[in-house]
Amino acid sequence: MRHRTAIASITGPLPRFSIVTIANPKGGVGKTPLAVGLNAIIAEHRGAATTVCVDVADVGGSLADRVSIPPRDGHDVRSLIAAGAAAPGSIRPSALSQYLTRQPGGDDIVAGNNGAHGSSLGYDDAQSAAQILSQHREILIADTGNNRLAGSWHWATTHADVLLVPVPLRRDAAAAAHRMLLDLTTTAGPAMMARTIVVITDGPGDAPMVEIDAVDAFLDAGVHSVARMPFEPLFASGERIAPSKLRRSTTEALTVIASTVIDLITHAAD
Repeated sequence: MRHRTAIASITGPLPRFSIVTIANPKGGVGKTPLAVGLNAIIAEHRGAATTVCVDVADVGGSLADRVSIPPRDGHDVRSLIAAGAAAPGSIRPSALSQYLTRQPGGDDIVAGNNGAHGSSLGYDDAQSAAQILSQHREILIADTGNNRLAGSWHWATTHADVLLVPVPLRRDAAAAAHRMLLDLTTTAGPAMMARTIVVITDGPGDAPMVEIDAVDAFLDAGVHSVARMPFEPLFASGERIAPSKLRRSTTEALTVIASTVIDLITHAAD
């Protein structure tokens, strides 16, 4: 019943184009696998061409290396921005497909900035990409990097309708996430915590005793939602992620997280 209820929430109407940001300044905490999995689950239930995951790291992260179908040359955020600048107003859906990479489940991804020209992805760059995609998709999932000083990181966290924070049960990862949330509360206000979901993830080398302290610290900071993600070997392997090969427990957890995301977006509009 819980699973059916979650699916019903995912398929419900959305008030507007929404941005879901996945952030934790600590590297190796599972931001990209969570982004890939969430993107696939939402597309599975809302339909193809409803959601897009964008690598908004200042210099491209690992999104292109983790999805089932890798992007071809030119299927990246820099090319998308350039196309938008060349066609002010709107990019036609047929032209948009030149810059997105469709995955088997109908979800799309946009690869990150490859840094070929020595420039990092800035605040205005991320805003431009989102503006283009907002005309064709319902949800943008922003897969952030680890540089909190990057303009694109600042854009993704300040424009998030929902902030997802993956936290493995390691003290360094939990501490980094906690500091980040306290800083965001200072800059964006306490309302940010009401639309934040901390995702506690299991993995090899975790210290279960960390969970009690970590969850208490996040709740004390004002976070309203704490979710659980079981250990997923495919996420931990570093290999490409085929959603059909995920464990059932992983798919169920992603479905619950996706429904919570949609509920937060809907309730924020109310």
